[in-house]
Amino acid sequence: MGALRGYHGFNNWRKMVVEEESDYIDRTICFGFELEITQDYDVNGYWYWNNNKTPEKLADELESYFGDLFVYERDGSIGEEIEIISQPMSLKYYLENQDKFKRLLEMCNEAKYVSTKGGKCGLHIHFSRSALGFNDIDFNKYKDSIGLEKAKKVDSVRVNKTIENMCLIMETYKDEIMKLSGRSMQSINRWCSFETSETDDLKSIKAVVKKKNKNGTSNNNRYKVVNTTNKNTVEIRVCRGTLLWESFNARILMMYHLVDIARNYTGLLSFKKLVEWNEDSNTINELRNYLENKEGQVEYRNIDIDNVKKKICLSLDSEFRISNENFIGNRF
Repeated sequence: MGALRGYHGFNNWRKMVVEEESDYIDRTICFGFELEITQDYDVNGYWYWNNNKTPEKLADELESYFGDLFVYERDGSIGEEIEIISQPMSLKYYLENQDKFKRLLEMCNEAKYVSTKGGKCGLHIHFSRSALGFNDIDFNKYKDSIGLEKAKKVDSVRVNKTIENMCLIMETYKDEIMKLSGRSMQSINRWCSFETSETDDLKSIKAVVKKKNKNGTSNNNRYKVVNTTNKNTVEIRVCRGTLLWESFNARILMMYHLVDIARNYTGLLSFKKLVEWNEDSNTINELRNYLENKEGQVEYRNIDIDNVKKKICLSLDSEFRISNENFIGNRF
């Protein structure tokens, strides 16, 4: 059996974490990506038939090189293509293994496949629902104080609050997120539309994201920038596919920042803080250079990070304190 599977033909997922995270793996924020690539039709002709880089052949080569780090599936919506799906991983695992992800993009380029140029290709990033609630320390405090079953119920509410914050951040900074994503407005409207319009104020945005269905049920449209219809993950669909390392890495890191902040941060949030969240100076400089680039060879960004005036206030602590008897006692 070859490496290239049918669409959604795999379910043996395992979380890739570093050793120090193994004791609290279920509450470590883990993400996995779906990178869609397709053959470059500008070079298909003579080159393609003489090198035989069919989707099946490329999938076999990638599996031979990377083992079970990735899964390869067909997705008929993007032509002669491969959807490369990673195992879920922690940020620490991603950062310690960036050479592997760089090599993945290089091998796809060498095989004359494209992603941005493919037009329909996306880079979708899934985050495990199980880690969007309390971190390991706080969950254990709840468990010791109110018991395991009640702690699980409170945690499910906390997950929904994190998703609400994710949507709030995404909708508030939609202009900047669009530039980061590499997508056109036409592509956004078709594959991953925003929940609110350009004219909605912050009060309206808060009302919309509060009402959004967050519980993994199918009655909510999956083609949204934040797709909440999956049972086990929350999917960020906004990013366009890319085989450029700088674009790929920036989109992964920025979407991770967004989720980590949505789960853990309390206070006034600026776009600058979203960019710089928990990063070292070298990574901050790389992200700023990428986002502020006025003349990208493929994508046009030109985000003046320091002059993005919009700010939002995220508050979590008071509502979810164990001592909040009105919240814990009345609801659970």
